[in-house]
Amino acid sequence: MNSYKILSTEFYDIDKPNAPTEALSFYLRYAKQTKGVILEPMCGSGRFLLPLLEKGFQIDGVDASGDMLQACREKGQRRGLTPMLFEQFLHRLELPRRYQLVIIPAGSFCLLIDPAQVKESLRRLHEIMVPGAYFVLEIERLMPLPPQNEPWEGRWVNRQDGSKIVLSQLSHFNAVERVSHSIHRYDLIKDGRSLETEWEEFDVRFYEPDEFSKLLEAAGFRSIKYFKPYGQTELDDKDESLVFECIRP
Repeated sequence: MNSYKILSTEFYDIDKPNAPTEALSFYLRYAKQTKGVILEPMCGSGRFLLPLLEKGFQIDGVDASGDMLQACREKGQRRGLTPMLFEQFLHRLELPRRYQLVIIPAGSFCLLIDPAQVKESLRRLHEIMVPGAYFVLEIERLMPLPPQNEPWEGRWVNRQDGSKIVLSQLSHFNAVERVSHSIHRYDLIKDGRSLETEWEEFDVRFYEPDEFSKLLEAAGFRSIKYFKPYGQTELDDKDESLVFECIRP
């Protein structure tokens, strides 16, 4: 895996320390209706998982980034929590128990760009869910078409020791694949000196609603719905992301 390494993980946690209130409340409503165990694939450093665990829900996490999972463990320890975490790629998912609810917030599923891996990931998720379980996830929609090539851009976050992590990125959009390919550079800088540099490949696939509905159906999911985040109202042409809800029959 060539993304979400040490500097990337730290940048992410400083930049996004908590789940958005509206999004967390949305997934909390599903959790409250669930009697069994919850799974968050692509859980990252736990900004959704840890608040749910803290509220007493049984929830496991999966991620392909060992650095992200380590950050999740450390944050959990500071809150008196011990999350059950698995380091796995989604298209190779094998877990010891089955789940009543599976959630993938924040468009993380769109980080899977290989069509075969997308299909296999959905199949494996279907396999580890109990009959009647809900699958809820967010998808990025291609609205509007981004430019084919974008200039270098960047920003930074401040660490507690006075240093900065600077993110510089260059993106290219492939209109045929509907995939945005980006190169990220993270520089740890203190007192005018570069202490460490980390490179990352960061790709995102975009979908239209009917296209992704067919992928879910082909994986075996039923009662497929999609709507505007996070109010379950009808999607409109201006929405750049959407939420899918479906059931494993």
